[in-house]
Amino acid sequence: MSSVFTSSQLMFFVMMIVVLLTFTNSAPISIPENTSENNLSKRVEQVYYGDITFYNLGLGACGTVNFDSELACAIPGAQFDPFTPNGNPNNNAKCGTFVKVTRGNKSVVVKVVDRCAGCKYGDIDLSPAAFNLLADPAEGRVQGCWQYV
Repeated sequence: MSSVFTSSQLMFFVMMIVVLLTFTNSAPISIPENTSENNLSKRVEQVYYGDITFYNLGLGACGTVNFDSELACAIPGAQFDPFTPNGNPNNNAKCGTFVKVTRGNKSVVVKVVDRCAGCKYGDIDLSPAAFNLLADPAEGRVQGCWQYV
């Protein structure tokens, strides 16, 4: 048996090497969005801890009139103001976003409609309807956390 390659076999091997070299020098293959590898790299939103209070709604900093029966909130000025373009809070990027507020094993999703001037960083001020889902209004001020959803 001969150990010499035929010209067609040699040509096949050369073509395979060219294909392999071309493939390994190409751009990386992108991972589709629905794969678990890509989901692991998604950013986890910050969780804020502080006081949860409630207030009576009306015309808010976002420029809309809201009512106590709505599931709405005001976020601290320190967390609202950086997103106010040209000093106009009506165009604040946080207006209309949603946050999930949690106290113990209870939580509620509320819409950002206002700026809380008296809130410290991490606090949140809820509409009475939203607060009632987390605590008895007689408690007035409770501890909890919130994050954007």
